[in-house]
Amino acid sequence: MVDHTNTLDLSNRTALVTGVSGAIGSQIGSTFLARGARVAGTFRSREAEGQAALAAASPGQSTLLPAEIDSPQSARDLWKRAEEWNALDTLVVNAAAMASAPLSGHDNDAWDRSWESLLQINVLGAATLMREAALSFAERGYGSIIAISSWAAEQGSRIPDANAYAASKAALRNFAQTLARSYARDGVRVYIVAPGVVGGGMGTSGLQPAEIQATAEGLAMGQHVDPCEVAELAAFLATDRCPSLTGSTIDLNGASYIR
Repeated sequence: MVDHTNTLDLSNRTALVTGVSGAIGSQIGSTFLARGARVAGTFRSREAEGQAALAAASPGQSTLLPAEIDSPQSARDLWKRAEEWNALDTLVVNAAAMASAPLSGHDNDAWDRSWESLLQINVLGAATLMREAALSFAERGYGSIIAISSWAAEQGSRIPDANAYAASKAALRNFAQTLARSYARDGVRVYIVAPGVVGGGMGTSGLQPAEIQATAEGLAMGQHVDPCEVAELAAFLATDRCPSLTGSTIDLNGASYIR
């Protein structure tokens, strides 16, 4: 069984964190390591950033795995590789793709490519990885799955051409809810974190400094969500201190969207 005596201690946890080369994933990886967890992190193309995220690990505390989680089989292969490194009890599904799907006009090729790509990565790949984790965790009697969703999954995208991204994150949230209900009696906890616009994340990628500032000023708090906040919340959820939160979606948007 998992020891719950210290909410800050993850030394009894071994986590697979996808996308540690990005703004959110790097903070989750480094935060988990600082709390004592063993971390297997994945990257797609930015190996140097992935290495930096896990640089503070002590010998044997981490491993960095290249992974293109764009199909059910690639997700299964990743899970197998990570489990061969160390028996896992925590999964953080953070890696995701964002692509523009033109809602107006007649660029059908761009529409088709975006939807197909995002469904493959954000839904099929991610859901299969979560399924593999749930199967393994249920055999052991405990484990936590933390899915990083988006506030766009709750309200639709405020950016029309991000419609496929928002829909894919909504699908992931719905699957996580089903998974939570199905495995609740097996000790498997499934949580959904729905951040708003994260500083340095995909929501501000490619924007000029003035545009980034304008985005922040349009939010209730006048600032973006700090990636550290997402990481701290994920670390708390990994402790399983509040098991009855399983199946819940936790909003993290500074009161910009309240439901």
